[in-house]
Amino acid sequence: MKNFDRSLSKTTFIILTFFLFSTVFLYNSCEKPIDNTNRITQNDIDLMVKNHIIPLSEAVNMYKKYDKERVKILKDTLEKKYKNPKFNDTRMVWIDIKTMRAYLKHIEDESGKAGIDPEGLQFYFGVNSDKDTGKKKNHQTFFVAPTAKNVMNKDTIQSGYTLKNGKQIFLYEAFKKQASSSESNMQKASFFSLVQQDGLLLNRNGGTPPGDNN
Repeated sequence: MKNFDRSLSKTTFIILTFFLFSTVFLYNSCEKPIDNTNRITQNDIDLMVKNHIIPLSEAVNMYKKYDKERVKILKDTLEKKYKNPKFNDTRMVWIDIKTMRAYLKHIEDESGKAGIDPEGLQFYFGVNSDKDTGKKKNHQTFFVAPTAKNVMNKDTIQSGYTLKNGKQIFLYEAFKKQASSSESNMQKASFFSLVQQDGLLLNRNGGTPPGDNN
């Protein structure tokens, strides 16, 4: 009888242990589902390399062409405009990888809350304010926006957007609205001042003219 009781106790212990393990496993599986939708595979990397990585020689030619067909043509005009005979416009912008990773996570999280599925990034060229100091003042820069599918003139395109109070705002709409406003009104109610709270536009990067940290 004692052997039977020991056997029963051991069997009960095993059953209880298995039950508890199964419960914890199922709980964790329900609470933390594995999301493989954004996982980068080797095939993704191979396609990226095939379609987007350029050789050094092409990059050098592009850089020289920009210098010849943009910088040198505009140099005199910019020097006169800003009354600076040594004005050299920005040729590169630096962003650290950690910031970019955080930015991608930020746009995915915030866009998800608004029910938006970001599909890409757009880089917009701009010019820093004349109120900035040092290298930034009046120098070329860019800002980044996430993109989502948008239908324009019956065509589906990728449009840059940001968020204001959780609502999607396409940038082309904001630019169009600014263009139709007077300069004073734009300064009083700037589009960029409207989206500081929950915006998705990335800027404030390190940029330099030629010869400085290039």
